[in-house]
Amino acid sequence: MKRQLPILMLILIVSCKQKEIQKAESIEVKPTMELKAVPKKQIEEIVIPEQYFENDSLLTELESDLEKIALNPKFDLKVEPNSNTHDESVTDTIKTLTFDKTKIYSYRATNWESIYSAKIENSDFEFLDSIFVGIKKEKLENRIKTEFKTDLLKIGNLEQTSVFIFKFENGKLKFIEYQGYVD
Repeated sequence: MKRQLPILMLILIVSCKQKEIQKAESIEVKPTMELKAVPKKQIEEIVIPEQYFENDSLLTELESDLEKIALNPKFDLKVEPNSNTHDESVTDTIKTLTFDKTKIYSYRATNWESIYSAKIENSDFEFLDSIFVGIKKEKLENRIKTEFKTDLLKIGNLEQTSVFIFKFENGKLKFIEYQGYVD
């Protein structure tokens, strides 16, 4: 009898497992209906080819020139308080400098200030003593010593946290944009 008991237990365990498997297999699957929304108008994506140059020293020079440009007295200044993201008890400031079609945005904390965005759209401001809105594409190519294959040139760092964008139209520089990072 002692020998039969383990065999009997094994048969019970196996038979219980088989019933569980059968129960799981007999679950009824009900069909579902999917509704797909069809947009009235398809959105066309316009892809603009660009060239990216990773050049830290050139980027540093451009950022330095942008900081000098921001000091120009031509700009109208607007300040707006902003709650510090790390400490809500501290109020920082967002500064907007505007002149004609040019805007420069900076973030001022208690002990530092940094430009985080800019769009230069008029020829009053120069970078690297010769780059300004309206310059011919060839002159910028000669200054940077690189041939451009597109009308959209980006100069920045490896992580692309600071990037200058040069947009050309009809062979002339239309605007210079800066995208920086502030934490």
